[in-house]
Amino acid sequence: MTPVRVALACRGWKATAEVRASDRGFVVRIGGCDLPVEVREVRPGVGVAQVGGLTLQFFSARQAEVLHLHALGHTYAFSQAGESLAPREAGGGDVRAPMSGVVTRVLVQPGQRVEAGQGLYVLEAMKMETVVRAPRSGRVRRVLARAGDQVEGGAQVVELEEEP
Repeated sequence: MTPVRVALACRGWKATAEVRASDRGFVVRIGGCDLPVEVREVRPGVGVAQVGGLTLQFFSARQAEVLHLHALGHTYAFSQAGESLAPREAGGGDVRAPMSGVVTRVLVQPGQRVEAGQGLYVLEAMKMETVVRAPRSGRVRRVLARAGDQVEGGAQVVELEEEP
């Protein structure tokens, strides 16, 4: 298999890696080093990975072309190299849940102006909290969930509108 170049990002850190299939999973080449990775899905959105000699559980969700993985207390975003790793909107001003979970806090209200990267709401999934941030500046048109609401991955939670 031809290696696929992917962009990785976590907490402002970005890198590019090459991923290729192996007989036991994948080999990730990053920084000149090959890292063997074996992955087993436990149930949708939950898996176990053997990375080098380390075994870890991870949670995953897809948001448009970006794959989000949460492991060891951090959420990582993966996309094909050259694609943006900024939060994406599904269409129009829809800001969607990156994974199934419970909205624990709503940080904005309709009519409020927000800046790109500003927190919109907090989503808890499998004992981890993720702050979902505005993909662009604008005004909150609608908030479709309240604290305590269970949402499915991909569900619209906030709608943004561009300001004139």
